[in-house]
Amino acid sequence: MKKTIISIAFVGIIAAGCDIDRQPYDKISSESMKTEANAITATYGNYALLKYSYIRWFEQLADFKSDDVLLNGKSVDTYFNIGTFTDSPSDNHVWGLWKQSYQVAYGTSAAISAIPDDTSSATLLHAKGENYFLRAYVHMNLIQIFANTWGLHKGSDPGVVIRTGPMMDTPVRSSVAEVLDFCEKDINRAISAMQAATDMNGGVEPKLLDDNAFADIDACLALKARLFLWEERWDDCIKICDDLLGSDPAAHLESGDSYEKIFQNARTDKEVIWCIGLVDTKDDYPGGYAMIGSMYNSQGAPGDGSGWAEVAWSQPMIDLMERYPQDRRHVMRTKKFSNPAKKMIYYPIPSDPGDPESFRENYIDRNPEYNSSTGTYFMSVYGDEDNHTHEVLTEMVNTYPRTYIMLDGIKQYVSVSDSMGCRTGTGGDMYPLNYMTKYSNQDGVPSNLASPVVLRYAEVLLNRAEAYAHKGNAGEALADVNIIRARAGLAGEAAMTTANMDSRGYAGPLDVVLDERRLELCFESFRSGWWKSSG
Repeated sequence: MKKTIISIAFVGIIAAGCDIDRQPYDKISSESMKTEANAITATYGNYALLKYSYIRWFEQLADFKSDDVLLNGKSVDTYFNIGTFTDSPSDNHVWGLWKQSYQVAYGTSAAISAIPDDTSSATLLHAKGENYFLRAYVHMNLIQIFANTWGLHKGSDPGVVIRTGPMMDTPVRSSVAEVLDFCEKDINRAISAMQAATDMNGGVEPKLLDDNAFADIDACLALKARLFLWEERWDDCIKICDDLLGSDPAAHLESGDSYEKIFQNARTDKEVIWCIGLVDTKDDYPGGYAMIGSMYNSQGAPGDGSGWAEVAWSQPMIDLMERYPQDRRHVMRTKKFSNPAKKMIYYPIPSDPGDPESFRENYIDRNPEYNSSTGTYFMSVYGDEDNHTHEVLTEMVNTYPRTYIMLDGIKQYVSVSDSMGCRTGTGGDMYPLNYMTKYSNQDGVPSNLASPVVLRYAEVLLNRAEAYAHKGNAGEALADVNIIRARAGLAGEAAMTTANMDSRGYAGPLDVVLDERRLELCFESFRSGWWKSSG
């Protein structure tokens, strides 16, 4: 009887332009996979498993618990449970990610077993390496979502089940350290196979297609650097990052005036090391509403068919970004204006003043008074002690301007903005529409299609900066941070130095690095989960 690899419904998701035999994977035996076409078809199928709901579930589980996002209203989607910390194993996001991760683990294991180490085909050998890489990637994601951080007990906490074949009758949960050791070994095997394939191919790396949606040696090294950072192996992390970045790290970054192209052209952009390559919303996702970007962005009004836009930038994230109006990363935040000729002033209030655990909505004055001679605004607040307008004042906090009013004798920070559209809360239009477009507008076409970026050189640079900071090497850490900041238009006076850290509110270089990670990598699945203790 033939040994099958994996039975999966959407096997036809094969990269456009690749002329290979397309046959259902439950018809491909381990013996037939030894032919180049069939083994490559199976490897494409393992990539395809990441395209569907997998990457959306992972991003939501990794980011929706973080302080970067604002859930601007209730939803019937179970993602709401993630954002409110009420998710359970039965939620489709949680169960779906768990199940599909192990489908990928099994599929890659079958492909690895079927491709001989001594194959004479460079393409087959590289494909074997790609399967090792994918198996390590999904196990690391499982650890990020379902286990405690390394730093709590140095990896001794329960991790997840390691799967290299059919599921055991009685699965054994390995420790965090054991799972990460397994992942490191898989990454090393991937590098060895890919390097041997490259040598066999005359020095040209024969990955399945020459775009960023297919893993190569650099992707393996970048994933390994991330793993070493998790395990607090600072010197090992720095060494790999050095190898990846070379003598001119800035040369690996996209230009600042094309920052959005990193995400719009992820499959070809020079800064992207590896992404989940999507082609359309028909084969790769069950319709546009299921895209990651549909939760963050809407081309028109929310819910009109072009996106839900139920998740927005949090106010702390906005405040951090707005310290520097010239920051080029603002391009990923799109404000939905209702009347840009007018101003609005707002601040968060509890929906139930008597319940400290209640959610927050914004009190908004859409028609503030303006004194043209002094250039100051006055915010109307009804129901306070004075029941009158309050002058909007400005103070410098850690060298950055903050606006506030004095409300019942207490300083209340407020936001002043051009008048924006809002989602409706219990008290009316309460949540300003701050869209996020890192998962939208692929190839510059307005839509919520994008190829989610998983590994890019900016992360590598920040991984090295964080490792330097943990070692106490402030100069090296800040030098790497300033490469990122210079690309964002924050050079010169905006650069971070050991001389200005304290005045800007930072206790040390690690705090600087963590804030820069937050700015640069926001919404890219880093802020919560494993990263809840390291930024």
